[in-house]
Amino acid sequence: MIDKSLLLCCNFTDNVNCEDYGKLMCSLKAGRWKDVINHEFAHNVLHKSSSGTSNGLGQDNEELQTATAFLFAFIQGNFTGPEFQFDSEAHLAEHGLQGIDFRRELAVDGEDLNVNVKQPELLAICKRLVRSIEEANENNLEVKWWKLRLTCIHQQVMDELCNTLYLDFKKCAEWLHENISSLGDKELEALLMIEIAGGYLLFHRTQKCESFLERVCNFLDVELKVEGLLGVRTKFQQKPLPQLCMRVERASNIGLPLSEQTNGKTELPKLLKLDDDVRLEKIQFSNPEDNAVMTLPSLIQCLVFTKLKCIFRSQPKDRLSEEEIEPYITALLYQTHGPLSVRYATLLQNVNRESNSSRTVERCLKQCEEVLMLINSDSKYEVIERLSYFFASMLPPVWNIRKQLGDLMLSLGLVKTALDAYLNIQSWEDVIFCYNRLELRHKAAEIIRQELDKQPTVVLYCLLGDATDDVECYEQAWNFSNHTSSRAQRHWGNFYYFKKNYEDAIPHLQKSLEINALQETTLLRLGYAAIQLEKWDLAAQSYLRYTHLEQRGFESWNNLAKALIKLGDKHRAHKILNEALKCNYNNWKVWENFLVVSVDTGNFEDVINAYQRLVELKEKYLDVEVLEIVVKAIADNIPDSQGRPSTRLKKKMNSLLAHQCVQYANEAEVWQLSALLAENELSRAQKLQKAYRAYVQANQSWVNTKELRMKVLNVCKDICISSLNAIDDGTVNNMERSAALSQLSSARLSVRATIKAVENLGSTFIEDWEQCKPIFEELKTLIETIQSKAETLHK
Repeated sequence: MIDKSLLLCCNFTDNVNCEDYGKLMCSLKAGRWKDVINHEFAHNVLHKSSSGTSNGLGQDNEELQTATAFLFAFIQGNFTGPEFQFDSEAHLAEHGLQGIDFRRELAVDGEDLNVNVKQPELLAICKRLVRSIEEANENNLEVKWWKLRLTCIHQQVMDELCNTLYLDFKKCAEWLHENISSLGDKELEALLMIEIAGGYLLFHRTQKCESFLERVCNFLDVELKVEGLLGVRTKFQQKPLPQLCMRVERASNIGLPLSEQTNGKTELPKLLKLDDDVRLEKIQFSNPEDNAVMTLPSLIQCLVFTKLKCIFRSQPKDRLSEEEIEPYITALLYQTHGPLSVRYATLLQNVNRESNSSRTVERCLKQCEEVLMLINSDSKYEVIERLSYFFASMLPPVWNIRKQLGDLMLSLGLVKTALDAYLNIQSWEDVIFCYNRLELRHKAAEIIRQELDKQPTVVLYCLLGDATDDVECYEQAWNFSNHTSSRAQRHWGNFYYFKKNYEDAIPHLQKSLEINALQETTLLRLGYAAIQLEKWDLAAQSYLRYTHLEQRGFESWNNLAKALIKLGDKHRAHKILNEALKCNYNNWKVWENFLVVSVDTGNFEDVINAYQRLVELKEKYLDVEVLEIVVKAIADNIPDSQGRPSTRLKKKMNSLLAHQCVQYANEAEVWQLSALLAENELSRAQKLQKAYRAYVQANQSWVNTKELRMKVLNVCKDICISSLNAIDDGTVNNMERSAALSQLSSARLSVRATIKAVENLGSTFIEDWEQCKPIFEELKTLIETIQSKAETLHK
């Protein structure tokens, strides 16, 4: 078992003696990477990595420390700064490794490293060495943990998500979770679970991330609680309103070292002043005690940040989700002590959140510039401060921060300045966008051709095709990659997709996904193209694969259900739409689809729930056909899809019908359906009476209309029968009997008016008289019965 001080080195905490880290950590503290890599370790590392052999972990674990040294150097050069140059060319040549294309070695699933990655040989050698160590120590938890971290770092410097890297990560994560108890250290176990949660989030597996975050909270016995407290947001706000505030319950009694002990020596960068005439710097709560910032241990800060990233990733990008993550960001930004990488990541997340507001976008620009300046500065922070809790912070690579800065400039209308920022990081898609906005599209093609002349790449060929609409460029990219680039096929397919040439787009999109299955946007486009061509099998497969990657997109669930309905699998479509509703509870289109499928599959309770939700969303909603199906199912006690009796839904359906009757008092059919589920004969007669009035009042010439005439005659017949039954009911009390007598009188008047209207028209003018005659004669008999009953009751 490796000494746990090696694991602690990833946190570089102040409460651990630097001497415990060994020679490697002392060199790190002094910032002498060249002493660590060039001389003492280089020969051993290059020899082991090139030969692929390992003698197992030695007593001092020198090989693993060497691998971590290369990884930390790579992280410093690409994530934490300051920029670090390692002249490895001579060493590579010395060991016969010159001429190796490390970028190609690190390419995965046809996806390349980002063009801005510096010193990829450090990452490649580290991967070689860790692979060699793992072969000799297959069931060693510490080695697996470092491999997990290495996999996440590798993914972060790739242009796209890679399925192979995800499978490697997943395998490590599952093994580590099964064996985590062998660590025997509460802090390390919690840290490992947080890193696993962050890794799943990196690969867009939000549900897995949420699951591990919940385990961490249960393990530490803490609760991240967001509650509403009265407070004000602006300087002139008079009335306090409910505002969200985040609290960590039981955070002071969990046995973790305080942030002053772990990161007390680090002077954290602060949120810049807003200097706005209206908005306060932060929410001021009415209760002064609520404005105090809860001091959180460094590990809990990592937990809180992972939670807010998970919320941001899983929620739609709207004002509501911004408000939901605000209390988490506030709780982190006002911590006095904590990990530097977590503070950087939180500031950048706040920049992302506030960049859509005109009042805060300028502060965002300055804040992003300050973070970049601090990362590039070689005097502000020591290397070990920068690396503290780095693997749990999910700090993005430097070029992503530069791109974020360019996006802010673009949002402020600084197109040329943003263009310079994009050119600096070779973000050619954004460069093309800026040139198009400046109406200089030809300039985009020109600069890409210049870069191609310097050094051709798959990306440049693809982007030249995007800039010139020349399909031959995609073929050149495909050939240049020796038919291995998923990007080349993706751009090729997108070219046809955006021209709505779906028939030609599909083969290229499919080929791209064969090379790298972890492409969310490509799956969506393939599914949409398949729907347009009515290739329902392909559409269902595409959207199903997408939902495995991203469970929160309601449109994908909805489209998957549509494809399944077309394939005749309505029961499965019903379950799929249920998932879509979990993602977006407020989309009436999904609810309407769910309603229709629930009717077709006999899920009557879901029909009622969907109907009620549609009424809430659309204020006014009426579908008599759906109501009739459910009412008749309940009235006839038809079992639902699960074999349960439908009569159990009678009360719920009556509540819905009552609401519909109020909203649509002039809709006779609604009253008739409500009458079918009436509690007794009197209630039924009264509702039928209202249905009669709705029929005759809505259309004064009802007697001249064949369809309406028959409906009125039938409802009159039902009124008579129910009114007579109500009078004959021996269980009613005196008040109900009085109401029954009144109803009998109303029925008599209604039927007489109906008979008179038909007689005035004359049977010779009623084309369907033979069909009406039996009911008409029956009404005459019923009116005589009512008359006789009324006379008897009045004697």
